[in-house]
Order: sequence, then C-alpha cells, then structure tokens
Amino acid sequence: MKILHVTTHLNIGGITTYLRALTREQRKAGHEVHVWGAAGVCSGEFRSFCTEVIDDVPRCKSELSPRLWSRLPRMISFLKSRKIDMIHTHTRVAQVLCAAARPLTGVPYISTAHMFYKKRLGRRLFPCWGSAVIANSGTMRDGLFDTFGKNNLPQVTVAVNGIDVEGLRAKVEASDRDACRTGYGCLPGEIVILSLARLIPVKGVHLLLESFALALKEVPNLRLLVAGSGDDVYEAALKKQAAELGILDKTRFLGNVIETEKPFRAADLFVAPYLWPEAFGLSILEAMAAGLPVIGSRSGGIGELLCGGKYGLLFEEKDIRGLADGIVRYAGDPELRSRMGRAGGEAAHQYTARKMYEKTQTVYREVLERI
Repeated sequence: MKILHVTTHLNIGGITTYLRALTREQRKAGHEVHVWGAAGVCSGEFRSFCTEVIDDVPRCKSELSPRLWSRLPRMISFLKSRKIDMIHTHTRVAQVLCAAARPLTGVPYISTAHMFYKKRLGRRLFPCWGSAVIANSGTMRDGLFDTFGKNNLPQVTVAVNGIDVEGLRAKVEASDRDACRTGYGCLPGEIVILSLARLIPVKGVHLLLESFALALKEVPNLRLLVAGSGDDVYEAALKKQAAELGILDKTRFLGNVIETEKPFRAADLFVAPYLWPEAFGLSILEAMAAGLPVIGSRSGGIGELLCGGKYGLLFEEKDIRGLADGIVRYAGDPELRSRMGRAGGEAAHQYTARKMYEKTQTVYREVLERI
C-alpha cells in the first residue's frame, strides 16, 4: 500500500512520536510510506526510514492561510504521480487541504484525532474528517461524540497510541545514568524530576514551576529538568518565572532533546501537569516504558492511561498544591517510586506500536473496500 501522512510539523511532540512509531511499523510491513509536513528537527530521522519526506511545506495554523492553499496544486500532482492509495491526516489544516484534493484525485483520506477539538464555525461548516476517524484513546472517542455528535462523524475507531516499548527501555538501560545526570548538572543524591513536552501554555509547565518551588521548601534535594521547546514567548516567561521563584539554580531547561532516553535515564520521576484535556499522553507512556514513576493531572485520557491511579499518581487539574504534595510523596518514599515505576513499566506493554499499526491498517482496508 502507498500511504501519505500529512501533518503540520516534524518537530518533537506527541504527533511526531505517534508518526515515528506508526511509519516505522508500516515500513517494516513493506508499505511505501511518504510524509508531508513543515520542516522540523526530526525531518532527517524520518528520511532515514520513510520512502520519501517532503518538509518544505509552510507551517500554517489556519486553514484559510494563502500559504497553505498555494501548496494544493503540488499536492494534487504528488498524489497522482506517486499513485497514493491512502492519505492519513494528523492536524486540522491537513484535513482541509486533503479534503480539497479528494475530488480532484480520488484519493481517500482518514484523520487521527490527537487532541480535543472545540466546535468552531469552520469545523461545523467544513468538517473535513475524511472517510474515517481514528481516536487514540477511548476518552478521545467519547470526547468526539460529546462535542460533535456521533451522527455528525464518519466511523470512529479507537486505535490506542503505541510505541516501541522494548526498544525505548533498552536504550534507557544502555545509557550511563551517572553520565546522564552529570551532563544535566544533577548532583549526587538529588531526586530529579523530568517534564518532557512542547513548551506551550496548555502543557502547564508554569504550574509545575510553582509546585516545584513549594516542594523544594520541604525537600531541598530536588532538581527539575524541563525538556522541550515550542512557544518562544512562553519559554522566556518560564525562565523569568523560575528566576522570580528563586528556583533557577535548581531548574534546567534542556530545549529539544532527540535522544530522550538520556533525560529518562537521569530522572527519578516524571511529571505531566497538562491543562487542556490530553487525548492520551504519549510522553507519559514513554516515561512508563522507561520505568519512571509518573504524576499526571486528571486531564482527558491521562486518568485512563494511568488506570485511575494504579500506574501513577494523579492530581486535580490546576491544583498546584496537589502536584507539590505528589512530588513530596514520591521524594520521601523510594519504595513507592520503585513500585509505581514497575507497575507503569508493565502496563506500557499494552501499548505497542505493532498493535497500533494493525488497528490502523484495518481502518485503511475498510475505507478502501468501500470506495
């Protein structure tokens, strides 16, 4: 099968992690896989295993952007020349562009819902979901039904996110923990907290900084690693906030990290203080696979992934004190950290890239059989 994935960017983030796992499995199975999106730090990695990567597409936030529509002729030509069988979209603007190409090429497309969407006017007038929708968790499926109505959507199939669990765990265990910690400026005996997410307000890192400052008053031997980049203004505000809270000497902003096994190896626990309902939480799954105990907000699918607290601690969304209490609890209880790390690591094996691939291919086949 000839598959084209269309996304907005190829930078570090949940969609890119999802694409990496899915496209690798598709290539292993012998499919011809193309990726179309704006250039990012992961473009080179995708070129190493995908059939073709086109990453000179403008990164647009609006489906009305002239820069986006200027690429429609090229997309039509690409679909015809490569004889693409199936398009898989991963963002709203990608859905709209592929919807416009559909009647001119006959190539069907489907969408994966990676996040909770608002019912805006544009979505009501031009749904552009394609022939089917993949929800990456049961929580995401229910959110789609609640927001848009089941009868206003094409077939929705749950294909939970997956990663190469064994591969990631092997990379983590092969990394020298002392070297990783020293490289990030961690001192012996410190309990290292890791945040790994795009630096945008809905990821709640500003709340984490406040919680970290509170926890430090009770547990002085803490250190915080913040991995990821995104909104430059927000990132600058975070660094200013850390300075104002007096925690800048205890906080390290790592920027984009390609070899995520290194911060996972350095850390003692992982925190996900997300504000906007998270459909799944791929970075949380990666932390679980790496054997780290997790603290997550009760936001969207995080509770589902952590099985209501069975595989990690949960706190109420925006509850700064609750997050601080979770950090303090983990810091003071090595046995709890070990137990939750093991539980999360075992649970991560439910979410393999192979299972995600097989479910996704079933959706592809069902769509192609209907046309």
